[in-house]
Amino acid sequence: MKKPALIAIGLLLLAFISIYYIIPQKIKTARVIEIDATDINVARFLVNKKPWSKWWPGQHNTSDSSLYMYQGASYHLLESTNSEMRLTIRRGNIELNSQVIYATTGEGMCEVTWFTEMQSSTNPFLRIAQYIKIKRLTKNIDTLLTAFKRFMQTEKNVYGMNIKLAKIKNPIVLASTTHTASYPTPTVIYSLVSDLKKQIITQGALALDSPMMNVHKDEKNGYAVMVAIPVDKQITPGANTVINRLVKGGNVLEAEVTGGKNTVANAFRQVKRYQKDHGLISPAMPYELLITNRLAEKDTTKWTTRIYWPIF
Repeated sequence: MKKPALIAIGLLLLAFISIYYIIPQKIKTARVIEIDATDINVARFLVNKKPWSKWWPGQHNTSDSSLYMYQGASYHLLESTNSEMRLTIRRGNIELNSQVIYATTGEGMCEVTWFTEMQSSTNPFLRIAQYIKIKRLTKNIDTLLTAFKRFMQTEKNVYGMNIKLAKIKNPIVLASTTHTASYPTPTVIYSLVSDLKKQIITQGALALDSPMMNVHKDEKNGYAVMVAIPVDKQITPGANTVINRLVKGGNVLEAEVTGGKNTVANAFRQVKRYQKDHGLISPAMPYELLITNRLAEKDTTKWTTRIYWPIF
C-alpha cells in the first residue's frame, strides 16, 4: 500500500513542479479586439482619463478620473501618450502593470490591445495561485474591451447624437438672403419666411417642409443669412428672392437636436467631424431645418432643429 501511495505522491509532486516551471517568472497577457471606429475617436476615449467614465461598465470615482473599479479589482490610470494608456490593476495580492494601446488596421478600423504583466512569486504555491487569479482578471479585461467596442460603435456616444445618411427629397427651393450685424433673431428670420410664404401662395404653389436656414459669418464681420422654403413646383421668384435647385436624391448627412443656437452650432461641428472621420466631401453648404417655430415657442430648450450636410 505504501509503494502505490508514494508513486502517486511522486507523480503529483512532479506535475506540480512541472506546472511551476511552465509558468514564467513574468506572467504576461495580451487581449485584442477590433473596433469599427477611426483612430481619432478611439484616442479621444482611450488615452484621456475622464472619458473612460463614459464607457466603463463598472464603478468609478467621480472625484478622481484616475480610479475605476470592476468585479472587485481597481484600475488606476497612470500616464498616457498619443497612442497608449498605462495603468495598474490591483485585486487582493495581485498587482498588474498594464498598458492599453490602439493602432489603425484599415479605413475607419482600429485594433485595441490590452497588455498586463506581473513578476510571479518564487514560492511554487503562490506562483500557481497568482497564475489562476491573473487568468480570471484576463476574462474581465475581455469584458471591458467588449464594453469599449460597443460604446465606440454607437455613433450617439461618439458624436453626441445620431447621424444618418439621407436623401434630398425636395429639390426646388425658394430662397432669400440678408445680412445682419449680429446673429439673426427669430423676428428677422421669420420676417423672411413670411415673405417667402406669401410668394408661394400667390403663385399657387405649396410649401413642402419647414423653413431652411444657413447662417455664417461673412467678410463684413456680420452674418450672411439665407432662408429658404422647398416648394412643389417651379415658380417665378419675386424681389430679393431666387429659385435654387438641389440635386434630387443627393446624399446628405442628417441629425436632429433640441436646443438653442449653441446646441445647433455644436451639432454642425459634430456633423463636420463625422464627415472628416469618414472621408466624406461636401459639394454644397450645410443648412438647418427649423422644425419648431421660433416665434411661437420662446423657450430655446424646446426648439427642434434638423441638420443637413450635403456629401459625396
